Amino acid sequence: MYQEWKYDEYRQVGKDYSQAAEVEVYDASHAQFRDVETENAALLAKLGLRAGSAVLDIGCGTGEFAMEAARAGHRVTAIDVSPAMLVRARGKASEAGLANLSFVHAGYLDFELEAGSMDAVTSSFSLHHLPDYWKGVALDRISRCLKAGGLFFLRDVVMPDQGAAASVSRFIEEQERLGGDFLRDDAIGHFRDEFSTYDWVMRGLLERSGFRIRTVETSSGVLSEYLCEV
Repeated sequence: MYQEWKYDEYRQVGKDYSQAAEVEVYDASHAQFRDVETENAALLAKLGLRAGSAVLDIGCGTGEFAMEAARAGHRVTAIDVSPAMLVRARGKASEAGLANLSFVHAGYLDFELEAGSMDAVTSSFSLHHLPDYWKGVALDRISRCLKAGGLFFLRDVVMPDQGAAASVSRFIEEQERLGGDFLRDDAIGHFRDEFSTYDWVMRGLLERSGFRIRTVETSSGVLSEYLCEV
């Protein structure tokens, strides 16, 4: 239907995670403003899945959540558009001896899964790589791959409906306090070059794709988490 004008999600926008140098510092840089281990444990508790559930992690990065979900006994498929990220993730999973975890080179717009095959789908800080129309396409595809009652968890940078510019400025200042020029420049590049959208837009996209939003939690003004079900 849209193959001739399909968005190229493999073209890096903002941070170029196709570069090994960016991947090498990814875990350390995120640890400056996130407690990833605590986040992952909290997410698994929030999902409340039975052992053996089928989980898709989109934009898996270096594989931290995918590995945590696999350790919890779930059958995990983790995808990313960056071969360099997947090399790092596969290496970590191999060292951990995790067999119930597969990494696939794919994105939101071309992953191949049977309809109704997943118990849960997770996405952390990656949907903003797509412009809004293509976010909608991606969410439709996620909705279709979930079982009835399946869960979708989205964590991303999302603009508040009111006072967005002030919230962004405060966030950039906060990042600078946490990580100096490196995190400040990273935040500026995000808002300048990538595709974070408004909360009202994100809610609308989710609902139009068939999701019922259970909860929304926001921190630091622009970091939002949506727990949804189909």
